[in-house]
Amino acid sequence: MDIAAEKQRLRAEMRARRDALTHDEVREAAHVGANALFNPRLMNLFSRFRGFATYMSIGSEFPTDRIHHALFSAGASVCVPYYLSEAKEYAWAAFTPNDPLIPGHMRIPEPADPRQADPAMIDVALIPGLLFDVCGGRIGYGGGVYDRLLTKLRAGTLRVALAYDFQVQREPLPQAAHDLTMDYIVTEKQWIDCRLARRLRRE
Repeated sequence: MDIAAEKQRLRAEMRARRDALTHDEVREAAHVGANALFNPRLMNLFSRFRGFATYMSIGSEFPTDRIHHALFSAGASVCVPYYLSEAKEYAWAAFTPNDPLIPGHMRIPEPADPRQADPAMIDVALIPGLLFDVCGGRIGYGGGVYDRLLTKLRAGTLRVALAYDFQVQREPLPQAAHDLTMDYIVTEKQWIDCRLARRLRRE
């Protein structure tokens, strides 16, 4: 299988399906998904964590504004990606409710005056993508930009994908050796323990 070509085909199909969502469907997913992320079972898991990396959602991406509000209300430390134009890569910037935002690379909002965050202080990373499988395989937007950003996190940082339920499939996705797997996936309908799914698949 040509992994790169298959990924491109899957990206195009899922982007079209996701972009077909109505505004009301996106907002409903934001509300229900925030509740799903902060349900008692996950909160018990996250209770010992204070540092969260997240993303600024745009277009039809799984929305993060309500999740940011919940994190701030819980007193969590939050950071988001910002673009280093000279290096042509992303880094993590501290993010607070009062930070003004500007359109950054690809029109993605980022802090107007970014203060670089220490990746060692990040306990949980909330991660976007186009397609996932239940064992934690992920297909992003291409180019490996987010994968490189995630490699800056310390070992043991939990990787939690945020996605609409239709973005998750049972069949394994085509993956290259360098692709990172998710630990959990949270959708508007369920949360999936990918580590458990990987263990069960091996047995």
